[in-house]
Amino acid sequence: MINDFRNNKKIEEIVAENDIVILQFSSITCQPCTAIRQRIDAWQNSHSSVEAWHISIDEYPEMAAQNQVLTFPTVVVYVDGKEAIHESGYFSLDDVLARVERYIELMG
Repeated sequence: MINDFRNNKKIEEIVAENDIVILQFSSITCQPCTAIRQRIDAWQNSHSSVEAWHISIDEYPEMAAQNQVLTFPTVVVYVDGKEAIHESGYFSLDDVLARVERYIELMG
């Protein structure tokens, strides 16, 4: 299940504590963001080794700025502590998740 970001957690800590992290940045006014969140949530059910977090740019604009999020939806994937994927606006979530699965295979 995708976690809702809360201010008591730091992105740096989340990334450092997990091999693969998906961060989804969205706004409450963004309909595609809701669909992406649901798809990541469903995908994560069969990929429990991946940590996934939802970050509302309405509530945490500073998190968006720190992660170079200029538009939404945005999905950022960290692998071994380094940003590996950064997609914004119109993109294929299927392609992003397929790339994450390749990283899982390489690490496994």
